[in-house]
Amino acid sequence: MHKKKTEKKPPSREFFLSKKTRPSRVLGQNFIRDQSVLERMGRIAALSGEDEILEIGAGLGALTLFLGEKVRRVIAVEKDRRLVEKLRENVSTLKNIEIIEEDILKTEFKRFLRGNKLKVVSNLPYSISSSVLFKLLEERELFSLLVLMLQREVGERIAAPPGGKEYGSLSVLVQTYMDVSLELNVPPEAFWPRPKVDSVVIKLIPLLRPRIQISDEKLFRTVVRSAFSSRRKILANSLSSLLSKEQAEEILKSSGIDGRRRAETLSLEEFGRITEVFHRYNRLKSGGSSVQT
Repeated sequence: MHKKKTEKKPPSREFFLSKKTRPSRVLGQNFIRDQSVLERMGRIAALSGEDEILEIGAGLGALTLFLGEKVRRVIAVEKDRRLVEKLRENVSTLKNIEIIEEDILKTEFKRFLRGNKLKVVSNLPYSISSSVLFKLLEERELFSLLVLMLQREVGERIAAPPGGKEYGSLSVLVQTYMDVSLELNVPPEAFWPRPKVDSVVIKLIPLLRPRIQISDEKLFRTVVRSAFSSRRKILANSLSSLLSKEQAEEILKSSGIDGRRRAETLSLEEFGRITEVFHRYNRLKSGGSSVQT
């Protein structure tokens, strides 16, 4: 654990001015400039001197430095080569920080483990936040806790209950495998450059077992995504992308679900029932089409 205080914060704006360039919109770069936001994220993550932290999208190191002063180890992943050299310089006084220049969507998280599970504390690049969330979900057994800064709209989608326009595949998949809480609303002025949207810090705690019974997780993801692929369609039509409409109607009927309903009205348990019937259908059916995952 390193207690040494850093004398100055990474000068995000000054860095880009000196390089005569701008933060990347493609990479969704907005840097936290409000120290109180970092402190709140730290409290939400319940940081301790034994923690090992994965940070996604380290930028110029404001959050990285804050974490490095409080925990045993920080693995900071940053894709933008323009930033990495300055990031290394900014955190050079702390030897418990590892800088990884890599695309997070191609990163194998398991290689960072040294025994204990990791905590993820990150200001996620907004342009890839959903893709990163799905990847974190797939490797959730590696993590004890996730504290993530997201576009507020994305955070609200994750936490949304059935029945509303925010409820979608992200809601179903995250809530099936994790406890979700919206912890902190963050205004645009807490960042440079200022995003055009509000942000939110969410806390995710991976469950020891899924909230519903799932025999085939890959099939579950396929069913959920297919159901939400066209929100205007009734379930019988949405799921016919996996099988014929007649087969989809048969499976929905066997699940006790009206095929005229739409995906946003289904609970987690109902998605689980559909998947279990699909799973049995695949196992029993021979000589014909089956669900492709």
